[in-house]
Amino acid sequence: MWVASGIVLSLALAIAAWLRSRASTTTYYEGEVYGMSHAAHRGYALTFAGFAAVLLAAPAWPAIAVPALAVLAVAAILYGATFLRGASGEDE
Repeated sequence: MWVASGIVLSLALAIAAWLRSRASTTTYYEGEVYGMSHAAHRGYALTFAGFAAVLLAAPAWPAIAVPALAVLAVAAILYGATFLRGASGEDE
């Protein structure tokens, strides 16, 4: 169950990062404070796609499931921070 949740989360984040890399503009916090360029979003998209691939292999190698999920959680939090901070007060 946790592995399936991790696969869904990593694929959703990969799609979100890929779509964000295709956006024409960046928000203030995203571009100026956190330095998230379009290339950085593409890097996150590839990273999250890699997590999905690793988690798909988890049934064959169960020992990689827990560390992969832990690193995925940290990466998701760090990536989400670029959007959550900007959403709290974009027009300030």
